[in-house]
Amino acid sequence: MKRFVCAAVLGISILGWRELLAQSKPPKVMAEFTGASLKWIHAAEPEFQRKKLDLDKYIVSVVEQEDSVMVGLRSFDSVEATRGSPESHPGYEVEIRKKDLKVVRSNYIR
Repeated sequence: MKRFVCAAVLGISILGWRELLAQSKPPKVMAEFTGASLKWIHAAEPEFQRKKLDLDKYIVSVVEQEDSVMVGLRSFDSVEATRGSPESHPGYEVEIRKKDLKVVRSNYIR
């Protein structure tokens, strides 16, 4: 009798778990980028920490230039081609030299 009860409980729990998984939403992809981009973000990270910027509140962009790479932060509510910083979190950018991954400059974006 004990075996029957254990088998019944196990069967019901497996069927219930499978039904729960079938109803769940598929995972959401939050970001995709090349692995090479990650080194630039890591190089800029100390500047973001120094300014106490919460990356959860920003969109991160990596832009390659001739001799350097710019890692920029912009607020989710930022508007293109707007002067000043009307958004809730000011934009910030870090320029990193390609040759040695050293920070050339960093500043808030107007």
